[in-house]
Amino acid sequence: MIFYFSGTGNSKHAADLIAKATNEKVISMADCVKRMQYDFKLKKGERIGFVYPIYYWSLPSVVEEFAKNISLEKYGKHYTYSVATCGVATGGADMQLAKILSKRGIGLHATFSVRMVDNYTVVFNVKNTQKNDAVNLRAEESLKNIVFLINNKTGGYHNKLRGVWPASKITKPAYDLTRKTSAFRVSEDCIGCGICAKQCPTSAISLDYGKPVWVNKKCSLCFGCLHHCPVNAINYGHMTKNHGQYTYHEAKED
Repeated sequence: MIFYFSGTGNSKHAADLIAKATNEKVISMADCVKRMQYDFKLKKGERIGFVYPIYYWSLPSVVEEFAKNISLEKYGKHYTYSVATCGVATGGADMQLAKILSKRGIGLHATFSVRMVDNYTVVFNVKNTQKNDAVNLRAEESLKNIVFLINNKTGGYHNKLRGVWPASKITKPAYDLTRKTSAFRVSEDCIGCGICAKQCPTSAISLDYGKPVWVNKKCSLCFGCLHHCPVNAINYGHMTKNHGQYTYHEAKED
């Protein structure tokens, strides 16, 4: 059983690759949080995976909420692991997750990380598709190794992207303060398709006369609404429109 959260597709891709190799079910954490579905029954020998992106060198709010509420009915021993996708480093997010899960009676046997394109376009420019493809092609090699280790139930700390210190102790409060929806803007280019509302994992967007309105004061800051907009009509602050849009697609070598 693989639980994943993904704003623009990186972690979903990683979860799907692992699921294909291990023949296990993929479950969206965002969907579970929306439905308040936290109870799961495991099959004998089934692996338990948590695949998620890094926000502010910390856990996304959706992942944190899901982990704090999950309840597993176990059947014997189960190999449990986490995979973090990130643009730069993971900070202490994996340790943050491990601490939360331990309170739910779930211990992590292995921790992994992989560097992929960062969708935080407040800072990062993702207009160069060739550069994005190069990053994700390198990620494929890392993911193949991770899949091999998971398939063989290899234990240990395999996160080589943590950085020099567990930054999440400081950045998590910053993330909680920053994820205000008041910074989102919608331009006149909006066509009222409603994709942004459908993409939002926290149901923070509603359509008002065909235009998106943020009805919650906070969201997960996954930027799924911004990056999935077909006309690039959603902006966060003043920089994101100039930095392009990104959603995962399979990169191919030239």
